[in-house]
Amino acid sequence: MTKVLVTGSTGNIGQYVVEKLMEEGVPTRAAVTNIERGKKFFSTLPVELVIFDFLRKETFREALDGVNKVFLMRPPKLANPKKDILPFLIEAKRAGVEQIVFVSLLGVEKNPVVPHRKIEDLILKLDFPYTFLRPSFFMQNLNTTHRDDILIRNELFMPVGNAKTSFIDTRDIAEIAAICLMNEEHNNKKYTLTGSEAITYYEVAETMTKVLNRTITYANPCILEFRRTIMKRGTPKGFANVMTMLYVMTKLGTARHITDDAKRILNRDPILFGEYVEDHIEFFLHT
Repeated sequence: MTKVLVTGSTGNIGQYVVEKLMEEGVPTRAAVTNIERGKKFFSTLPVELVIFDFLRKETFREALDGVNKVFLMRPPKLANPKKDILPFLIEAKRAGVEQIVFVSLLGVEKNPVVPHRKIEDLILKLDFPYTFLRPSFFMQNLNTTHRDDILIRNELFMPVGNAKTSFIDTRDIAEIAAICLMNEEHNNKKYTLTGSEAITYYEVAETMTKVLNRTITYANPCILEFRRTIMKRGTPKGFANVMTMLYVMTKLGTARHITDDAKRILNRDPILFGEYVEDHIEFFLHT
């Protein structure tokens, strides 16, 4: 029987992977860094919890015991895959893991320097059966990474000009991941996941203005101003560099393309941006 270890289980994809797998009756182990916080987070789900940290090798064996599939998320602050992720992958190979579903990055096949590409290469080198999910920008980046900009400053602070982005909802990514974990037909496949529309950040601001009933402005800073400002606001240098690189790629048009991979796997249309804002409105309202 399949048993899945879900890393990043309390994140904006992992939590929905856990929910979907459990809905389908798949034995699931949620990796957390603190059991008590994990119990509170999953208070309505009887999911098995395990302490896990990519940087603590002593947590690997228990997390992988009896597991034959892994949902893999890269923690954003871990920017050196050979040092930070490879030890876990080696232990997973030793433990007999039969499939890794990894959330990678849109356009990673053309960008060998980003951490996601390096992780893909490590998975291939270790000869795991794999499924690489290469999503466009998450809608949920707005209510996590960029929430303060919207909530406090009423602005979208991204340096991408008029470039379009084919945003995808993390709930769709999670459902796709669960489907791939449950069906071997998705082994050794690479999927480029986008929404069904590509929109500019001016259009994002317009939609958010309408739904939130207050003016949200797209600031559109230059690249250097963006990097300097987010670091001044507390973003670690390594993460700031990755974010800057991704937005440079977006400005060059790499996120404008739309594919039908998500629609085909889900057997329905992906969630639209306006629906995402409606569903997450509480994140952007002052209390």
